[in-house]
Amino acid sequence: MREFHFVTCDVFTDCMFSGNQLAVLTDARGLDDATMLSIAREFNFAETTFVTPPTEARYTARVRIFTPGREMPFAGHPTIGTAFVLASTAIGQNASEMVLEENVGPVPVRIDRDGSRVVRCTFTAPRAPERIEAAVPSGAALSELLGLAAADLAAPAEVWSCGLPFLVVPVDSRRSLDRAQLDLACWRRLLSNFVALEVYPVTQVDESTVRVRMFAPAAGVAEDAATGSAAAALAGWLIQQAPDPSGTRCWTVLQGESVGRPSRIELEADVRDGAVRAVRVGGASVRVSEGTLRL
Repeated sequence: MREFHFVTCDVFTDCMFSGNQLAVLTDARGLDDATMLSIAREFNFAETTFVTPPTEARYTARVRIFTPGREMPFAGHPTIGTAFVLASTAIGQNASEMVLEENVGPVPVRIDRDGSRVVRCTFTAPRAPERIEAAVPSGAALSELLGLAAADLAAPAEVWSCGLPFLVVPVDSRRSLDRAQLDLACWRRLLSNFVALEVYPVTQVDESTVRVRMFAPAAGVAEDAATGSAAAALAGWLIQQAPDPSGTRCWTVLQGESVGRPSRIELEADVRDGAVRAVRVGGASVRVSEGTLRL
């Protein structure tokens, strides 16, 4: 029998029992892929991370990310939560920066502290937002997918990615956003072989606040409470709506109310010559529990 230490935390929140849940195995050496997936299914959180030593000394740790359905190359709340946990251990104690080695590549993370307490972690997305050209379903098909009227859609959907593609579906109001319900049969028909499997309805409250939801049936997640990788990709869409020649733009992305876990994601984009050159996603985390898995 072997023992593996784990920590659970709530991410993109400063209040326990809100935000997005995450389990972190702080030393996962010796676990194979199938066992990692089984452990992720056992926790049944949106994601579970598995930390091992880095392959190169310039990185802080190697991090693999699993949903209950599959391994992910990159994800936002697992990056933030894992950095939060490591920053409180010998691996990252007193560090102001770390670089996590993920399947998408190295992901830099800034650690903000108040004395010994970690108050915020902020990652720089591994790549700038990119709009992916794809034959997006029609407005009528998307309204059926989300259980909305065609008039509830505010603009054509687009696919945006910062390493993981999302189908961004603009809706006209918070009321429409709250009413949205993913039709799984329709999703299988429209998107099961599409370039973006995750559906990300959004509504812009004002120039600095956006409300979103995220449905990810292919990953085994009916609805995510907070999705940092989607927020990073969203920065490209937001700049496209209100072009800015140069500067740094900031938004607050609110998510999770519909599943009873309010989340707050802080999003920044550096813009030069009208294009997004870098994106940062940050938020707080709260430690909830720790324990031992015996396998």
